[in-house]
Amino acid sequence: MTVFKPLIVLVSVTALSACMGGGSDNPAAEYAADSARGAGLVTLTDGLDPTPAGAMPAQGWAEYDGIVGMAFGAAPESLAAADMIGELDLRADFARGTISGELDDFNTSDGREVYGALRLSGGQIAGSGFSANIDGRLTGPASAPGTVSGTIGGDFLGAGADALAGTGTATSTAGGLGVVFRGVRDRD
Repeated sequence: MTVFKPLIVLVSVTALSACMGGGSDNPAAEYAADSARGAGLVTLTDGLDPTPAGAMPAQGWAEYDGIVGMAFGAAPESLAAADMIGELDLRADFARGTISGELDDFNTSDGREVYGALRLSGGQIAGSGFSANIDGRLTGPASAPGTVSGTIGGDFLGAGADALAGTGTATSTAGGLGVVFRGVRDRD
């Protein structure tokens, strides 16, 4: 019976995340809500092992919703320590071995909205891991990164690729960026 507890928790966090994501015109409140959501995702996914390569889905696809944090320099130690927090929307196509999506809706820790998105390209799934390029433009406050180009990579987590986590690095007009993210499979 304990086998089903992670799935129940995943469904609960996914439902909670739908209630907490975006929808506000207050960037400081959105940063705080996404930071709290990120803390919940970390708590949830820290106990999950990487999905065994032999247990990875071979057919179909899955969408993953989560939180991404970025900081100038190295990847932030945690989502809560990020200079900017945004939303992660990824789609894994297990039959083709690809991953796509975007990172968007960023807000800064000092309560400013960042406009634009980073889109994934060239995303590949190998075993229970994945990697992709990220590119885009993030504008707004003077501290916004501007043009961004880099890579992310991570692992699928749980018995059936129920979640994912990873890191990345990028260059931007304003300097180097570190990226950290967590997400759970969208069960809607």
